[in-house]
Amino acid sequence: MSIKDHALLVSLNVGKPQLTAKDAKATFDAELANNASGAGQYRKDLYPKSLVAPILAVESAARAYIENTTYPWNRGENLLPVTRFMEFTDRIGKYQIEFDQAVTAFLNNWTGVMAQAQQQQGTMFDPGSYPDVSDLRSDFRFRIAYRPVTDAGDFRVQLQEDDLNTVRAAVEEQVRESTNEMLRAPLERLRSVVARLHEVAGKTDRVVDGSKGVQVKAPIFRDSVVENISEEIALLHDFADMLPDTHLALAKQVADALPHPQQLRDDPVQRSETRKNMGDLLAQINGMLGE
Repeated sequence: MSIKDHALLVSLNVGKPQLTAKDAKATFDAELANNASGAGQYRKDLYPKSLVAPILAVESAARAYIENTTYPWNRGENLLPVTRFMEFTDRIGKYQIEFDQAVTAFLNNWTGVMAQAQQQQGTMFDPGSYPDVSDLRSDFRFRIAYRPVTDAGDFRVQLQEDDLNTVRAAVEEQVRESTNEMLRAPLERLRSVVARLHEVAGKTDRVVDGSKGVQVKAPIFRDSVVENISEEIALLHDFADMLPDTHLALAKQVADALPHPQQLRDDPVQRSETRKNMGDLLAQINGMLGE
């Protein structure tokens, strides 16, 4: 297994200006009113949440996308299979455009931002807490970084042999820990979606008493309960060159046991069989995880 030959490390750095500030007067007033001293600090929102929400929403969506299409590595970096690189960069590029557009809309409405902040904060509003709008733009940034996966053999520095051995040992330990975490991630993520299908497959038909009399209807659940499993299996296969054969064999077992969502709704026997299959697979996954 050669991770460095089949994956890149990616990390997202999003910069934002200070969104909250300590209000000394409000803190003092609260302590005075409650006969307290040093009990805490009151922090006010500098900007109305509804106005910064579009910016935060793009960041949240981008981080969720990264989490769903990579496996964790270390220190804020995630492992991206090279087979997904073009697709990944295209989607992240769109998030960056959306982020920049949301920031531009926020700054273009600066007069409205300040007016709403003043209205929201009342006497706690302090214009001195706000930077110049030209400086504010530079505080917003959306940057994705890529770098190769390293190992102890990548060091080309001049060190004494003992020092070099220490560096190598530290890097090897870090790589070992990150690799172990990466190997667990596919199983843990697969367990989560399999457990959800196991739960859904336990639902029974609904008996509804409506205008047309008593009717038996299928249980309610979304197609995504099955689709999410297929997506996790697809990601796992993108890491096929880096994962043990046992992971791939498990993925095939799960894929072979997946029913169509409508089958689950229409056929109680299929639900029962699926629940048993998912239960057996959960036990297998737990065993592979040592739990």
